[in-house]
Amino acid sequence: MNFAISDIEAAIEGWRMRSSSDEAFAASTEARAPARLYGAVIVNGCEGVADAGPDDAQRDALRILSADPPGEFPQ
Repeated sequence: MNFAISDIEAAIEGWRMRSSSDEAFAASTEARAPARLYGAVIVNGCEGVADAGPDDAQRDALRILSADPPGEFPQ
């Protein structure tokens, strides 16, 4: 599976919506994982990343959100 930059952006927004505050988002390892990946994609001028590119935390953060229906994130 490949992740387009729009997938990474959607994951970041999903984790942001899931967080109770900006501070909770910033403190969340799961939320920071796709944000780190997004930064790397931007710095390297890529349009996305192959499944093998993200580390385990980043891949999990992206996959968890893609498996959950919008607005129905588990707590």
